[in-house]
Amino acid sequence: MPHLHDDALTLLALGEAPTDEESAHLDLCPRCRADLGSFRRVVTAARQAGAEEPGTAAAADSDNPGLQSPGPDVWARIHRELNLDDALRNDPLASPNAFAADTFDPPRPSPAADAGTPQGNVRPLAAARHRRTGAWLAAAAAAVVVAGAGTWATLRAVDPVPGPEVVASAELSPLPAYSDTGSAVIDRLPDGRRELVVTSTGDDAQGYREVWLLAPDATSMVSLGTMEGTEAHFELPADLDLSRYPVVDVSDEPYDGDPAHSGDSILRGELDL
Repeated sequence: MPHLHDDALTLLALGEAPTDEESAHLDLCPRCRADLGSFRRVVTAARQAGAEEPGTAAAADSDNPGLQSPGPDVWARIHRELNLDDALRNDPLASPNAFAADTFDPPRPSPAADAGTPQGNVRPLAAARHRRTGAWLAAAAAAVVVAGAGTWATLRAVDPVPGPEVVASAELSPLPAYSDTGSAVIDRLPDGRRELVVTSTGDDAQGYREVWLLAPDATSMVSLGTMEGTEAHFELPADLDLSRYPVVDVSDEPYDGDPAHSGDSILRGELDL
């Protein structure tokens, strides 16, 4: 089953609604869901950084935190790095409605390019209103998101900033008497640390939820901490061998002061190491 392209995941992370085909694929593919989750965490971090940057318009605008249009120099760098055609030199964000679905129409290549005549080393862009206009549109969208943070992550191809790398993922299935579903993703952060991100569709528990890594036979386990809400992040110990503890488990723990696993699991799934 082919995975979704990074362009598609970038636009989805930026808030574009998925097509029916993309939704169906994401429902069936934990890897693409994990990658999309990583992209969304980068976007969230960029928006938060932009909102917190002193002296920026984004910081002063509480209705639109971290989101402001970048200057024309950002598009100029993107244009240069992607070696785009001269017909695309104009900044697509120059208009306030540049990203409105019914108004955005980027400059088209010359008729010679439409006829298949090469212009430099760049392939002509077709279907200007199509939602997949290529890497340059994703670049422009990314530039908007991160402008408030000094464009620290304008595009991976332009002064790329490392993001989390998904190294393993798992579907979490409910155990008897529970109905929640969920997922688990191991991210390797740019500084080498590993982080487990657990999500669930609800918080079905009589007591509190605790997240564990188990041996396949469940004879040994490591507690990572408690989970509140529908998403939780846990930094993994540097010396923790995931091959010994590949099973992610979310348990229902009573308030009895006993640190041991209750034996009552809500969700469980094995990482695809």
